[in-house]
Amino acid sequence: MSHSKDKEYTENLSVHRNSTLHDSQELHDDSDTTHIPFLTDDSIQRSVQKEDGTDKGYAWFILIVSCIVYIIVPGSVKSFGVLYTELLDYYDGGAGNTAGIPGVLLFLYFGLAPVSNYLGERYTYRVVIGIGSCLVLIGQTASAFVPQLEFLYLTYGIITGLGCGLIFGPCSTILSFYFDKKRGLATGIMASCSGIGNMCFPYMYKYLIEKYGLQGTILIAGAIYFHVCPVSMFLRQPKYVTRQIQERQLSKARQKEMQKCGALKRIFRFDLFKNSKFTVYLTAICLQAANTTSNKVILPGHIRGLGFGIETITLAVSLFGASELVGRILLGWFADKNVISRITIFMICSFIYAVTAFCMPYLPYKPAVIAYAVVIGAFSGSIWGLNQVIIIDCVGLKHLSPAFGL
Repeated sequence: MSHSKDKEYTENLSVHRNSTLHDSQELHDDSDTTHIPFLTDDSIQRSVQKEDGTDKGYAWFILIVSCIVYIIVPGSVKSFGVLYTELLDYYDGGAGNTAGIPGVLLFLYFGLAPVSNYLGERYTYRVVIGIGSCLVLIGQTASAFVPQLEFLYLTYGIITGLGCGLIFGPCSTILSFYFDKKRGLATGIMASCSGIGNMCFPYMYKYLIEKYGLQGTILIAGAIYFHVCPVSMFLRQPKYVTRQIQERQLSKARQKEMQKCGALKRIFRFDLFKNSKFTVYLTAICLQAANTTSNKVILPGHIRGLGFGIETITLAVSLFGASELVGRILLGWFADKNVISRITIFMICSFIYAVTAFCMPYLPYKPAVIAYAVVIGAFSGSIWGLNQVIIIDCVGLKHLSPAFGL
């Protein structure tokens, strides 16, 4: 869109909002999320999407960049189970103490999403992801030289977790601004790439541990993480996000009372809970996220407890990633067909996932454990492959960043 068209767009939008706010005592775009519009008008929405070139051109390059980041960061995080068993032997710190390290990392990995998405909108996704990759490099490098297990809570848990948290949120949300009709397929492809990383990293970790030891492996992993920094330089800030920022700037004069806490409100949009669909879905996703993330640590520990070696652990974690790869792409493609609703797909996959989890303690055999890894990998795609499109169905694209953050 040219500079003159941008100017015309913002002027028209300002007139529209002036007339709306004149007759209203509250700012509806910040408080009313029960019926949230994509923009202030459907015709504006469609024209903006058409001119921004969604589903084509640079959007597919953004998908490639997001896929590379997902291979490295979520793929490596989900492969921590291989390192977990090595940490048990190296530091002899006990299963509970060792499992707390990835717990801290995962808490920050997900919990920072509201902050990282806000920072991404304000300072660009490129900058935030680049800073996150630097933090991961620092945390991983320091983790390679710590003398005691407790120090890993700081270096691997907090510092690396902060870096991963700054990467995960912006990388996950930016794609939805570049896709509309093919959003389900695009997010499914991106989410499936974590499965590629989940397939490759276990075998890479196994090889590096045998050749360089645990500390050398962590050091090399940090260098691999840092490749996210140059890759993120190719990210271009979505025009839709820049227009939202312009929209806020145009109404600043009428928001003097709200400016004191405006930034905090945009980070933690608790008014989104007024939307009953979003509240119910958020509850469901929290329960499922606890299940899927804990499996990354529980499954390798369970296999080790059954007396199987590192080869079985590596195979199970790798197959977990392979089944995720296939499941997420297929679910994203199927969701775009609109044969059944996305939330119905989510419910069916969640039911199968839960029933399978109940069966795991009663299957102390190697083939059963491998089958379990395949099933939970495939059906976890319902959570992350469809997560963003279901959120957009609930609250609209305009509120995706804070909603995904929550």
